Amino acid sequence: MKFSLFKLCLFTLFLTSLFLQQTVAEETDYAPYPQPDAGYVSDHADLLSDDEELRLERWLLQVEEKSNVEIIIVTINAISNYEGSDNHSIESFATALFDSYRIGNMPKNDGVLLLISRGDRKARIELGKHYDFQRDGDAMRIMQGVIVPEFKRNDYPAGITNGTEAIIEEFAGMRVTFPWYIVWVGLTALTCLVIGISCIKNGKRGWGYVFIGLAIILFLLALYLLKGVLKHSNTAGGLGGFGGGSSGGGGATGSW
Repeated sequence: MKFSLFKLCLFTLFLTSLFLQQTVAEETDYAPYPQPDAGYVSDHADLLSDDEELRLERWLLQVEEKSNVEIIIVTINAISNYEGSDNHSIESFATALFDSYRIGNMPKNDGVLLLISRGDRKARIELGKHYDFQRDGDAMRIMQGVIVPEFKRNDYPAGITNGTEAIIEEFAGMRVTFPWYIVWVGLTALTCLVIGISCIKNGKRGWGYVFIGLAIILFLLALYLLKGVLKHSNTAGGLGGFGGGSSGGGGATGSW
């Protein structure tokens, strides 16, 4: 049975719609603390552009997949906005937020929280219990040497991005790379589609459908890989997608 190009396109759209459907899970209520977004970055103070946030999401997904270290970034306007929380200081707020989110994969419990309160002009790197207080000096070096200088220049994206990269290198022991494989899969799919259409136009319908079919497969593969980059990995099994860890009270605070 021969399928027309129109039917093939409809079938592709059908598969894509099935792929993009997501199960709506019951959302955990973190009140009185800010509700986290679906990924690793919850930018409640709007300090990052969409592209900057997406770059950080890619980085932090790679980090957790390769090192199992969960790093979470949260920006807020002011800790006083969260009535009922432990908001006497950014240290107490960060510790309680860390524990509320249950950051860090068990059993190692080596999660890291980067909290920025724009209105208070304070930031905090909060560390999981695994680190105890032995790594406070490393956290302080990143805070004072990388993050705070950029914040003093009102360059919040640079401070958050450079600080996150330093945290990844220091506490996960790795560098991040852009997932170029997704780009190559997408370009290959596009190339196959162009070749397939060209074959059909030249009367080589059999080869045309072969290349278009391959393009569909590669397109769906690219979607699958991209979904993995954009979505927070829930393999840790923690509540709300977090790993079930807790803070040990260690870390570093900076102000500007």
